[in-house]
Amino acid sequence: MTVPEPMTHLILYDCPPDEEFIRGLTEASGVQWEVLYADGRASVPKPVRLFRYILFPLLTLLKKRGISRLLAWQQFYGIFSAIYASLLRKKEIKIDIMTFIYKPRRGVSGRIFRKLIGKALSSPVVQNVFVYSSHEAGLYASIFPEAASKFRPVTLGIDPRRDDTPLASGERTSPYLFSAGRSNRNYEPLKRAAEAAGIQLRIACPEESDSGFAHVKVLHDCFDADLERELNGCFAVAIPLKDKDISSGQLVALQALRAAKPLIVSYNHALMPYIREGENAFVCRDDSEWECKIRQLAANPELCRRMGKEGNRMLRSQFSLRALGANIGSYMKMQ
Repeated sequence: MTVPEPMTHLILYDCPPDEEFIRGLTEASGVQWEVLYADGRASVPKPVRLFRYILFPLLTLLKKRGISRLLAWQQFYGIFSAIYASLLRKKEIKIDIMTFIYKPRRGVSGRIFRKLIGKALSSPVVQNVFVYSSHEAGLYASIFPEAASKFRPVTLGIDPRRDDTPLASGERTSPYLFSAGRSNRNYEPLKRAAEAAGIQLRIACPEESDSGFAHVKVLHDCFDADLERELNGCFAVAIPLKDKDISSGQLVALQALRAAKPLIVSYNHALMPYIREGENAFVCRDDSEWECKIRQLAANPELCRRMGKEGNRMLRSQFSLRALGANIGSYMKMQ
């Protein structure tokens, strides 16, 4: 008599796993999860990240036996897992993809990319594609009608505990505005506004340049603990975005709320559920508004303190990783 192999439920991470998320996922889904991790964060060189996007899912499917369900924290781990599952005829696997972001590209390469993503998402093995706003769910359903029923809006969460490590004395300057991130960013209007206001601006982004700006400093190697220290030292956090329909900026917004810092952000459909305009954030609907908002916060420390306190309260009540895991697990429980 053949003994059936035990079923394995996997989470593929590109960052250090979070126990609260796994706890919420386990409670809601009713199953135990095994974690596999291949670092794909921004601090990893781009060629290495791309290599891992392609190879890590393949090695996982080849080496792991009895996979019943696979949850990809990194979207490309899930997309390539779906493609490989079809090629390897592993039809019994159920795949769920988190943090899905898609921006249409032009030309032949754009059409190929669209076809690749569409083929993966429409695969029968893909059960859910999780996005961080209802607007995105509708947007992507229109872009990928072949997978329209799979997009699920959930609320992003982070660990509410903050790192209070201050800046070293040699790093301290006059009050500064801080910004970070790469996806869908539009830093030029922010740089010009800070320069015009005479306010120091620090940007954590490997690809940016501070050439030509006396008040702008770009931090090319600022991640994790270094980023937290910069957040703790600033008077406010700015999130300048290009496309109002592309999901981006939510994680930096939550990190700012955790550090009790007020926000100045571009209007973006996916970002709006994570802030309260006028209470913990100012929203710029036009590039001309940045300078005024920067000056307003830079000149009023008490307003910064009050908005930051309100933002931190909102974070603790609404945006936990345990709740994110529970929301995702609830979808799985129904399937």
